[in-house]
Amino acid sequence: MERVRQIVGPGGLQIPLLVMERYGLQPGTGVVLELEKDGIRILPALLSQEEIENRALHYLLTGLGDATTVRAERRNGEWYVFAYGASIAEPLGRLAYSPSGEILLEQSTPIEEMRQRAEQSARLP
Repeated sequence: MERVRQIVGPGGLQIPLLVMERYGLQPGTGVVLELEKDGIRILPALLSQEEIENRALHYLLTGLGDATTVRAERRNGEWYVFAYGASIAEPLGRLAYSPSGEILLEQSTPIEEMRQRAEQSARLP
């Protein structure tokens, strides 16, 4: 176990950013403090499935329009949101989100690719 010594100042405790980044916490990331009898634990504030789906719908609305629906699944601590077009059974693509709700574009299907799949599906008889 690694230990970092800090001094509590008038404004409270400040944990160095490098330490926080090592645990995947970036500036602006929400956290939960668990206050226990023997200490304090700092955890990323995990979003609910509904919150992740709402973020995905907002993102897709700007790129694909309002004829989309989503279904989120949690896998290995990350959220994967599958995007579906109106009356299309197969997903158009997926969006990946970190546990704190930040979109992971490098792991997501590009909007343009999802748009092309939606247009192709609309042309099928």
